[in-house]
Amino acid sequence: MCSPGEAPPGPAPAGDLPPEWETDDERMAFLFSAFKQSREVNSTEWDSKMAFWVGLVLARGRRRGAVRTCLRELQNGFERRGSVPLGLGTVLKELLRRGKLQRESDFMASVDSSWISWGVGVFILKPLKWTLSSVLGDSKIPEEEEVLIYVELLQEKAEEVYRLYQNSALSSHPVVALSELRSLCAGLCPDERTFYLLLLQLQKEKRVTILEQNGEKIVKFARGLHAKVSPMNDVDIGVYQLMQSEQLLSQKVESLSQEAEKCKEDARSACRAGKKQLALRCLKSKRRTERRIEELHSKLDAVQGILDRIYASQTDQMVL
Repeated sequence: MCSPGEAPPGPAPAGDLPPEWETDDERMAFLFSAFKQSREVNSTEWDSKMAFWVGLVLARGRRRGAVRTCLRELQNGFERRGSVPLGLGTVLKELLRRGKLQRESDFMASVDSSWISWGVGVFILKPLKWTLSSVLGDSKIPEEEEVLIYVELLQEKAEEVYRLYQNSALSSHPVVALSELRSLCAGLCPDERTFYLLLLQLQKEKRVTILEQNGEKIVKFARGLHAKVSPMNDVDIGVYQLMQSEQLLSQKVESLSQEAEKCKEDARSACRAGKKQLALRCLKSKRRTERRIEELHSKLDAVQGILDRIYASQTDQMVL
């Protein structure tokens, strides 16, 4: 399907369509008819019809904000009084030729990204197909459900992901967990497949690199709007592990703090009830918990100190 897991979009709202859509049946009959086999038969009519549909297809993609589409989705979107445009396949073929659209399979096969688990079939089976289509051009009309990408929209949304990261608290770290980045981009990426496509575009632009470490994917961003990302190295992996340790220690400190507060409340309740032995046990448990919190705070301070020195050294390198 061209939009897995999504409800198929309905017809375009009337406000997104040209005035003649509802008022000029004769012109719409012409626009909904198939293209002549050869443009040379009547180049003026052919170009007029092509310009009309190219504008609508690109405008629909931008209005919806979806980087992916397919022939069937567009046919449903442009249905008029029970009829669908017969020449949309030819329009998509022309947009592929102009580079305004790209087949999703070709795009994914053009980027070396073995970290995408759902794309294994594409990467193993499609490189030859992509090579041939890149040499011979997109001479074939897309299948009804073959996924196509709006090239410019993909680039723009990838830029939004990059800026979203740069303006977030995550940018203080040289690397970030893919799951954290996915949460950050939840409002921008409606589904996981779109999110991965945007990351692929950033990887193609050499602004991110992605590594799978112990079953978890790690993303490293270029440090600066016009910089190229450097390959993931042992230092990056070590920093990521320190970040994970910092997060786990912080969570443990928070959990123990709540436990200590509960022991304190239990001791007060026991005192009010005249249960002195129970109150003493609660106070002893509170002191043990507080000592444990102090030990964890020391470890947390040590980890944060190491990270601060790493970040400071990286900043110094950028300044130099």
